[in-house]
Amino acid sequence: MPDVSIILPTYNRADTIPRAIESVRDQTFADWELIIVDDGSTDGTAERINKLDPRIRILRQENQGCYVARNSGIAAAKGRFIAFLDSDDEWLPHFLEIAMAFFEWSPSDYFLTTEFLERVGPETFIRHDHYNVSTEFPRVARAVGSRMLDLPSGETDDYLRVYSTRERLGAWGRAIAERAGHPNAALYRGRIFEKMRWGYLNWLPITVLRREAIDTVGLFPSHYRTAADFRFLAQLCRHFQANMITLPSAIKHRDAPGDKALAQDHLATGPNEYRYARAKLALFDDMFWNERRGDKELSAIRAFRLLYAGRTALKWGELEAARMHLRDTCAAAPHLWRARLLRLWVEMVPASRVASAAYRWALRLGNMRGFLRARKASAGACLGRVVERIRKRAPEVAKNRQH
Repeated sequence: MPDVSIILPTYNRADTIPRAIESVRDQTFADWELIIVDDGSTDGTAERINKLDPRIRILRQENQGCYVARNSGIAAAKGRFIAFLDSDDEWLPHFLEIAMAFFEWSPSDYFLTTEFLERVGPETFIRHDHYNVSTEFPRVARAVGSRMLDLPSGETDDYLRVYSTRERLGAWGRAIAERAGHPNAALYRGRIFEKMRWGYLNWLPITVLRREAIDTVGLFPSHYRTAADFRFLAQLCRHFQANMITLPSAIKHRDAPGDKALAQDHLATGPNEYRYARAKLALFDDMFWNERRGDKELSAIRAFRLLYAGRTALKWGELEAARMHLRDTCAAAPHLWRARLLRLWVEMVPASRVASAAYRWALRLGNMRGFLRARKASAGACLGRVVERIRKRAPEVAKNRQH
């Protein structure tokens, strides 16, 4: 009976799954089982899986989506603890070791997360959650007039916008953090469910939980194809104290090894982005807004969700959906000038292909300018990324035109 069961769903990830598997096999904590659920891959993913390690099990099913696959993995799991990994990402070697040290030290807690790094370019990483709590979410809070994310008096630690307490790691975890190059790592704790109205405050692939927690929060809702991990994480935060260690323990990748474009898009990017935006809006309504429609703050936040849905619909050529979302945004928040401009644009340009193509290029140019200003990437790297995206999208665009 392993201590930790790791659930790894995969679909057409022959280009990335070896990296994910090796990151599990490189863990300094060795008492685990890895359950790979192949969700109907057709690209030879199964042949890329290292079958020599007896701790690895492979389940196969018809393509039903990653949440059905995760639920299948949970049903097959034998461990006392459950962890999740995506087949295009990787853990750092200390992840399971620090998690299990925490649970041994604090047996009354039900789940733990850590920091993670998002790779946005060659040798360029961002601390994703820290960016959200320090920059993105406070910006939205200021826009809607909320004080929920204000720092406590005299504090400068952005994580205390969300968590109630901060403490240095004790003897149980200090040596692990020092060995990983982060001697100042700290543990943050608090009841943070209401703060999740602003968005993701944790990430599933760096979440470890006691399997008893699933009896309380339930399985992943299988009628969603994307974003259902938000509901799962929010339910954890609704029922249990959140614990987060500021020790980067995983890398979220945008690309395949060798900086190549992914053969299969992320569930939240590319042509899937609009479906992701709709799911985020529906989950926000389900978790927060439906039962409190008179709450002015939630209504104002929802206007930003509507704007995101309208922008992504426009970006991917869903012009009627863009009009609907942008009309709803302007009705809910007339002061959002971006919504008014985009609504004017979609009303003026009747051809969806023209409207979406122009908007996508405007976004690309804006992103390139931001990266260049921040010196996160060279001009050549930015141009190369654009060329690679165009090369990848060309067959898909041709296929869409045929239909």
